[in-house]
Amino acid sequence: MIRDTVWGDIPLPREVMSILDSKPFQRLRRVQQLGFTSWTWPGAHHTRFEHCIGVYHLTRLAILHLLKRGGFNFTSEEVNTTLSAALLHDIGHYPYSHAVEELDLTIVRDHETIGREIVMGPEIGPILRDEWHVDPAKVASFITKSDDVPLNNRELVLRQLISGALDTDKLDYLTRDSRYCNVPYGSVDVQRLIDSLRIWPEPEPASPDAPLQLVIDEKGVGALQSLIFARYLMFYNVYWHHTNRIATVMFLRSVQEALSHGAFGGKELERSDDASVIALIQQTTPPDSVAHELITDLQERRFYKRALSLAEDDSMFARLAVLKYNPARRKRLEELWCEMVSQWTGRELRGHEILLDIPEAKGFEIVLNVVCERPPHGWPNPVPWGEVSGLNNDDMRKFHRHVRRIHLIVKDNELAEIVRARVVMLLDAYRQVE
Repeated sequence: MIRDTVWGDIPLPREVMSILDSKPFQRLRRVQQLGFTSWTWPGAHHTRFEHCIGVYHLTRLAILHLLKRGGFNFTSEEVNTTLSAALLHDIGHYPYSHAVEELDLTIVRDHETIGREIVMGPEIGPILRDEWHVDPAKVASFITKSDDVPLNNRELVLRQLISGALDTDKLDYLTRDSRYCNVPYGSVDVQRLIDSLRIWPEPEPASPDAPLQLVIDEKGVGALQSLIFARYLMFYNVYWHHTNRIATVMFLRSVQEALSHGAFGGKELERSDDASVIALIQQTTPPDSVAHELITDLQERRFYKRALSLAEDDSMFARLAVLKYNPARRKRLEELWCEMVSQWTGRELRGHEILLDIPEAKGFEIVLNVVCERPPHGWPNPVPWGEVSGLNNDDMRKFHRHVRRIHLIVKDNELAEIVRARVVMLLDAYRQVE
């Protein structure tokens, strides 16, 4: 039994403790859940370690609720596969950010591939087989949502508890993040949402091939609306706060420089935690290198400044947004901008003093159905979410367009003034790297 700051007492049986005590899982103690957010919200030092325990706990409560409702009989293997996947869902995460994966896929593997390797590897795999009595490959399939291991319909619907429109991952991170940041935006009625979960159709169809879906009943509609707005507000106020974004972009460019110059490889990055990856960059790069300069500026809180913001309705937004997943072209454009400013001002720039911040596209749409006591006229149960809540996916996309911005960030205020004064010429230079 442990006492969690958010959920209180959480029972941890022996097989859970075996995973918690493993080396790969202990690394998560040293990987903060919100990366650089703690540099703005000093209380946000919670880690992926406690988040994973929280997701396991909520998944357990959700399964107990579904079993209590009756109508479906999950096997112990199905339950244990789901619970172990919930516990291990973040096992492959890099330090600081998902964004590390976007740097260069030939060097940097995605965290799900790393997670699959760890789950099926010598440190976790035997625990799953011998103590949980589950197939590690199936657990990995739950985490990565891959189709390489066949899942029955009950397993497919249980997997939605971990990764779906209404999953325990969101329920924990929104609640936990808002608690540690001490902000009111992420407040969610978690118990109400869990109590509203159902599997449809019910009772379980006689045919094992009959498709199943995770739904909610009407009493959960208001709580789910609250979750949607909580997630939007957390992105608007916390996750995409400008200081957090600036620190992340500086860190990523430093990592990109270090990788491209062979200072270390992808494997070293995968094994790192928040503190060790910064030490790795400092120890393997020359003091006069771009990578070393950026990571030193970051550590000493010499943050870059915002010079320009572009909304989705700006004509250049779509062109620049595609550079999110093309780090080499993005770097060439940043270097070109620095060359142009050097020519205009005579100031010597090295190619990293103007950086592009492109937040990842996030969807706020909900694909979930609702079981109504009296469905709207013309609709059989389960009813699409939009018909019951009054919020359709177009409304959700409007939220996303409002909160997502592309920023040009620069090393100092002098450069910020130059960028603002010459913004048309700088943006036109995009054509030179197409």
